[in-house]
Amino acid sequence: MTSFVLYAIPQFQALMTILVRVSGIFAAFPVLGSRVVPLQVKVGLVLTIGLVLMPIVKTPLMPEDPYLAGVGLASEFIIGMALGLASRILFSGIELAGEVMGHQMGLAVVQLFDPTAQAQVPLISHFQTLLASLVFLSINAHFMVVEAIANSFELVPPFAATLSASLAEDVLRYSQGMFVLALKLSAPVMATMLLINLLMAILGRTVSQLNVFILSFPITIMVGFLIMGAAMPLTIGVYQEEFHNLGGVLGKIMELLGKG
Repeated sequence: MTSFVLYAIPQFQALMTILVRVSGIFAAFPVLGSRVVPLQVKVGLVLTIGLVLMPIVKTPLMPEDPYLAGVGLASEFIIGMALGLASRILFSGIELAGEVMGHQMGLAVVQLFDPTAQAQVPLISHFQTLLASLVFLSINAHFMVVEAIANSFELVPPFAATLSASLAEDVLRYSQGMFVLALKLSAPVMATMLLINLLMAILGRTVSQLNVFILSFPITIMVGFLIMGAAMPLTIGVYQEEFHNLGGVLGKIMELLGKG
């Protein structure tokens, strides 16, 4: 019995360390960790990934001091959240693009309840997020996330993460890319709406009896949806490119966390 306990305690500590980091990733990840996914499914995924990684990952023993052990586990959870937030920034750029398109089309007041964010979100933003989630799963990008989880224990050993100025600069630079992505996705609709508004202004000057404000609403909505449909191949191509680049971003963050 004593020998079994001496064997089981290190194994339990290793499993606990792995589960804490994986839980941090799922807590911040936008697709697999969203509130739409039932809690039982998320717990099952975390346990499955933890049990699969347990024979592969080498984890040091936890400190005997409960305070140091708690701080170490908290740092592991933060490491996981850092990787999950990198993915969430990408989806935030997609949501921002949808919000910009909705404003340009005159659908800013149309709100839907998003269960993933537990808040009201614009209609077009919700559509773009759903489309991006489908593309994410269709190209098997979720397997890339599982691979990143496994690589994180090699690049960032447990209880050995460090922070550096270069990490903060890279995170800031990646956050700026969110606005670039939003501009790329919303550019066709924005350019078209600009032309329509110019034409409406000219029409209002030419025919003063015409109520341009009321007339512009159905036109901008109809043309906006037509442009979104025409630009759908470009949009999906941008999604695929960004999701494929996500693996490199996660790898760079892990390298910086491991090297400091």
